[in-house]
Amino acid sequence: MGTSFDPLGHIKIAVSDYAGESRGFYQALFGELGYEQVDDGEDGAGWQTPEGLGIWVSQAEVAEPKYVHGAPGLHHFCLKASSPKRVDKIHQFLVAQGVHIFNTPQAYPQYTPDYYAVFFADPDGIKLEVAYY
Repeated sequence: MGTSFDPLGHIKIAVSDYAGESRGFYQALFGELGYEQVDDGEDGAGWQTPEGLGIWVSQAEVAEPKYVHGAPGLHHFCLKASSPKRVDKIHQFLVAQGVHIFNTPQAYPQYTPDYYAVFFADPDGIKLEVAYY
């Protein structure tokens, strides 16, 4: 088998200001996570995880409505880490970047016995998570 099988395929995140804050935010975050950038354009870019998940970030086609956490639509998006230490390292990276942290790294045994995660926001306030489980 030539490529790994990722059952999710890909996800696309629309942002309000790709050329501004979002481009740098996602390039830095995905670079820190070791994702390969597979496309780069004026209005968006794409990355691939080592397992084959494609993540595309692009300029939103319309300005409204803005993202509201908890409203119908995407609640949050989880990116997996290889260890709890990796979650901590990503948290340190996020703090150094001045990213809004919803929840600092901690265990969530109510999810699985080994669940350990940090929750944070992208420049549009979209809730993201890096978790080990």
